[in-house]
Amino acid sequence: MKKISKELRKSYIILIFLFLLSYFGIILFFAYYVNNVTYADLKTTNGFMKYELGEFDHKLKIGKSVEELFQGALDECPKIDGLSALFIYNNKIYGEEYPKDAIEKIEKGFKSEEVQKLGFYRYQFIYREIKVNDDISFDLILVKNMKEDRHMLQGILRIVAILAVFTLLITIYISKAFYQKFMNPLKTLQDITNNLNLNTLNNEIKTSNQFIEFSNIITAYENMLKRLKTQTDAQIDFVNNASHELKTPIFIINGYINLIKRWGHENQEITQEAIDSIEEETKNMSTLVSKLLFLAKDNISDIEHREFDLKALIENIISDLKIVYPYEKINLFGEEVSIISDYNLIKQLLVNLIENSIKYGRKNDIDIKIIKGQNIVIEIKDKGEGISKENLEHIYDKFFRVDKARSREINSHGLGLSIVRKITDALNIDINIESELNVGTTVTLTLPKL
Repeated sequence: MKKISKELRKSYIILIFLFLLSYFGIILFFAYYVNNVTYADLKTTNGFMKYELGEFDHKLKIGKSVEELFQGALDECPKIDGLSALFIYNNKIYGEEYPKDAIEKIEKGFKSEEVQKLGFYRYQFIYREIKVNDDISFDLILVKNMKEDRHMLQGILRIVAILAVFTLLITIYISKAFYQKFMNPLKTLQDITNNLNLNTLNNEIKTSNQFIEFSNIITAYENMLKRLKTQTDAQIDFVNNASHELKTPIFIINGYINLIKRWGHENQEITQEAIDSIEEETKNMSTLVSKLLFLAKDNISDIEHREFDLKALIENIISDLKIVYPYEKINLFGEEVSIISDYNLIKQLLVNLIENSIKYGRKNDIDIKIIKGQNIVIEIKDKGEGISKENLEHIYDKFFRVDKARSREINSHGLGLSIVRKITDALNIDINIESELNVGTTVTLTLPKL
């Protein structure tokens, strides 16, 4: 497993290496350029001397002395900074200013028209032997003093070395500072993760951060913690609610079992009554668990959109409820209308609302209307107990019951409207409940137009 700090340092070292390569590339280019300029100067001067030396024989014949020829050639020679021309004749040197420290070394060198080097960027020279006629011969030395060029190269090298060290130090400092900047939020995330428990899931992450990428990571991490908190709360809520609500039916079942053990063998009526009650409580527990499991879901993600007839769906629901509530009169008004939504969720929504109307309707008629307009509206109206304004504010709370004394009598857990709210939110359905005590309740559902 690689460490970010080492990888970051390695990247910076590579950048420094490339940076130094570019510097040395410039130096090499400059050195190559200086060398070529010196070479060109020597070749140009040598070419001029060839022309001048070609006239020496003729000038000697018309009475010119060798010394005069040398002086004339030196006077006519191109004046180039640092370049000296000199003649050696009869062990005597003819020339103006020239580097005396280099002449002895040059004289020991190889005589050629090619440019030769003396030292590292110290001198370049051409050393030739000239024969004018059978009686007169001499040596020609063209030497270029590269002292200024060498000093310039050395200065550039020193500057590059200083810049390289400075760059290295700055790079180490920047890499450490940069590493520290993004290590702080990472360290914060690490500490939060290590200390994570049910009590700290909802804590806000407080960290100083200067990078958008880390802000996005921290935001995603906070959202993850919120989801975990929601799911954990839902699970805890489910366990608490289930344990709370299941105590009564379990207590009742246990009571009837004890009753059977004591009197069941002698009294068949008591046995049958106990079995019927246990069966009823078992159904009650099954319904309760189903509702709790539905509410324990964090969200409804698998929504299936398909087309179906709304009136036919309500007719099927009424038909199914007639089996459980055979004496209830439910009236359905409205024409057939097709909608596109989740069939099962719409069915569960309407079952809960219609069953609530039956339970609290005092056996009065229940009217259901389907109104087709700009939107599709479903109205469910009962003429039952009604709900007070104080209680109306809490009807969506889990386990809230308007009449707690009658809750077991009508088999109510106080979860139906919590499920209704969850479904309407998931399907974007507008729900409105109007109620008046001892008059009745009207529930209006407005389905979105797709």
